[in-house]
Formats: sequence, structure tokens, C-alpha cells
Amino acid sequence: MKYFAVAGWSGSGKTTLITKLVEYFKSKNKRVIAVKNIPHHYHLQPETKDSHKFLTAGCDEVFLLSKQDIVAIQRNDTENKIFSLLENKYSHSDIILLEGLSGPGIPVIEVFDSKKNEAPKFPIKNLAALISDNKDIGGEAAPVFDFDDIDGVIKFMEDYYG
Repeated sequence: MKYFAVAGWSGSGKTTLITKLVEYFKSKNKRVIAVKNIPHHYHLQPETKDSHKFLTAGCDEVFLLSKQDIVAIQRNDTENKIFSLLENKYSHSDIILLEGLSGPGIPVIEVFDSKKNEAPKFPIKNLAALISDNKDIGGEAAPVFDFDDIDGVIKFMEDYYG
């Protein structure tokens, strides 16, 4: 299982990049998981709805089922629970893409648009790679890819873990 975190300022192109990566890896018959971090408080179901009541009563997991989707809900009751969940339930996956979330040892790829922000969100020395319109920004610290160089980013990701 290979993890990659995709970071950047709001509106930088993180979701666009992840969508392109998912499409590529799925075309190669890879099992892909995406995790979207929501930094603010969020309720998928209001407190008056059944699923919230089931969770409050103590369910370990609640599923919402529609004709198109299945949504699994769990309480996020321990720090880094997502990583143990991914390891325990999704270890058969080939690649896990984290948007706006990272953990120890997980390579971070930042998407940075110099027309929108003055500097990358994270120190370049902490990045595995940078996707930017400014090729000079990475220096020796991290490889820099153009926004439209999805092939270069994919090759970098495939080579990263050896």
C-alpha cells in the first residue's frame, strides 16, 4: 500500500490532481482509496436523523445506502484513527491519496499556484515534490512538475517507493 498526501492552499488544484491520478491508476486496474480531510466540524447527518442516533447509541459503524452510493460513518474518536482504519480494512489497496492530511513518513506533494499565493503552504524541504507554475521554486529540495505534467507526476509516484 502506497500513501501520498496532496497539500496546498484552497483552490490550488489538489482535487483536480487527485482526480487525474485516480483516473490513471484505475486505468491500470489499481485499487485506489481517497481520503478528504475536512478541518472544520462537519455532520453528514444532523442530530435528528437516524444515522446520528445510531452512532450516539454506540454503533461502531453506520452505513447510508442509496441507489448510487454506500457511505460508511464512524466516530473519529482517537487521534490518527484514519490510519489504523486504512491499515486494517484497506491494506489490499494499491494507493491511498490523502487530500489535506498527512502522517509520519507519508510523502507530501504540494500543488502551488504562484499567481494565487505568495509562497507554498509547507516548507519545500518537507515536500517530496511540488507541482507549480514556478519551476524555480523547488531548488534542490524537491522536484517540481508543471500543472499539466501528469505523466511526470505519475512516474515520480511510481518510482518513489521503488
